[in-house]
Amino acid sequence: MAAPVPDGPTTASLPWLVPPAYDASAASLAAHSEAIGEVMAGRARLWLGPFPAPATLPAGFGEAALVVPTSGSTGTAKAVALSLAALRASQDATAQLFAADGTAPDSHGHGFWLPLLPPTHIAGVQVLARAHRTGQVLGLPGPALPDPLPDLRGHFDAAAFVELAGPVLEQAERAGLPAMTSLVPTQLTRIVTGATGDDARARGLLKRFAAVLVGGAATSTDVLARARGQRIPVRTTYGSSETAGGCVYDRRPLPGVSLSVRDPDEAGAGRLRISSPTLALGYLTEGGGTDGGVFAAVSPSAAEPGTDVPAAGASVADDGADRAFLTSDLAEIGDDGALTVLGRADDVINTGGRKVLPQDVERAIDRSLMLRGLVRTSVVVGVPDPEWGQRVEALVTLEEGTDPAEASALVRSALRTTEVPAHMIPKRVHVVEELPLLGIGKVDRAAARRLAGARRLAGG
Repeated sequence: MAAPVPDGPTTASLPWLVPPAYDASAASLAAHSEAIGEVMAGRARLWLGPFPAPATLPAGFGEAALVVPTSGSTGTAKAVALSLAALRASQDATAQLFAADGTAPDSHGHGFWLPLLPPTHIAGVQVLARAHRTGQVLGLPGPALPDPLPDLRGHFDAAAFVELAGPVLEQAERAGLPAMTSLVPTQLTRIVTGATGDDARARGLLKRFAAVLVGGAATSTDVLARARGQRIPVRTTYGSSETAGGCVYDRRPLPGVSLSVRDPDEAGAGRLRISSPTLALGYLTEGGGTDGGVFAAVSPSAAEPGTDVPAAGASVADDGADRAFLTSDLAEIGDDGALTVLGRADDVINTGGRKVLPQDVERAIDRSLMLRGLVRTSVVVGVPDPEWGQRVEALVTLEEGTDPAEASALVRSALRTTEVPAHMIPKRVHVVEELPLLGIGKVDRAAARRLAGARRLAGG
């Protein structure tokens, strides 16, 4: 099933498992599920890092049970080391929420999971791990997963979902468990907005799930509204490899998770900091080194200069956690504790001395009634400019029937009717067939910047 990697004395003698490279086949998914099951049982450790496992682990990493890559959205992917305790804390916090809010009260918040995401990143790993946790907690003979596991090598669309979801719902019902799944926004969008018979059938099946987690990237407010209007039980999630997956559901932190913003501006926005029992041990680097710069001990006082302003008056470490993760995301936390992620701090565009948060422009495009049914998706980037430092430009995909030659004028005209200031309106709009994506479904902003720059040089 998986080839063990030689282990060092700091890993408590548990073997590393390295499944064959994931190819989306049912056999490959089964190999990863089996390895994850070994991790959940405490019998092995799983290496999915972007480079070979070191012969020995450095000090402080002896509890590493799973090593996964980051999404790569900040550049080169890193190896994130997670303990079994962190993985279980994440799974049990989700179950605690689902048991309390009526999603799955009869199964203590646990469910029967349909895996649709690659188990090469934390979101896909956790779907399989939650199914194994269901089996552990409820005393089942195995993980709460479909039999057979799905083959995911084909293109994901409504027809593919219908073929997979029907049998899974039947198996979940026979097991007496609520059916659950996890999607990236692109997958949800295809099902929610499609107009074919398969799309309608897919929506009918999706609303029979008890929970449909959607994360990995920001989800269009229009898509979320349409999904909820179709009675699909969508739960938005926010998290990362460093937090063992989603730690904020529907903008509220899971039990045991504390949020704060560091060095907030006058509007209350600052870099998001997370304190949680689900945090990773840190980053491993190639050759056996470590990089823990964004993981730190929690300050005992949130009132100290340069430290954190916590959510809704709570202390930064009110859950007893003694470490925190400083994200790259700019965020605001409302008086009610609701999290609003504004975008990545390193995505900010500086044009003529003015700062532009690209997500603000993207949200305006998404919400524009003038662009409804014309623009499908968008990403806004900064392109180097000799006069302004950076120019604001956009890449868009269009709905069928929209004239690409009119896209730039349409987007710019629509934004002029909104509250978006003139300096934030894209100077140029590039039409593409698909936005560049990272492996888990996030928009690859670095690739989008390169594409926009190349289009500009080519006069496209």
